[in-house]
Formats: sequence, C-alpha cells, structure tokens
Amino acid sequence: MIISIASGKGGTGKTTVAVGMAQALEFCQFLDYDVEAPNASFFLKPSIKNIEKVSIKQPYFLKDTGADFSK
Repeated sequence: MIISIASGKGGTGKTTVAVGMAQALEFCQFLDYDVEAPNASFFLKPSIKNIEKVSIKQPYFLKDTGADFSK
C-alpha cells in the first residue's frame, strides 16, 4: 500500500500528518520528497546507515529525429 500526503500550499500540516502516520504504523518506509523543506527527519530522527551521492544528468533536446510535430 502506498499512502501519499500532498498539497500545493505550504504550512498545511503535510509533514505533521505524514510523520504522525509513520509513527503510528508498526513498519513503513518514509520518503520526504519536499524539495523546499525536507524536514521530516527533525521529527523522526532516523539512524542513517548509508549515504550515496546521486546526480541527474541535465536534459537536452534531440535534434533531427525525423518526427513531425506540426500536426
């Protein structure tokens, strides 16, 4: 089961609700994808066992693909 807590507005209590639900469950995988303030760790205080550096390549436009997008 996947449960997501989302809202376009800040300060609505998304983190509070998500952390409360995570603490109420016996076991769960908690992912904080807030790009501006991923601060669920302040409440949950996880023990971090592994850190990996990740990177995303910059997007680029494909030229001369032969596709006709004029339709």
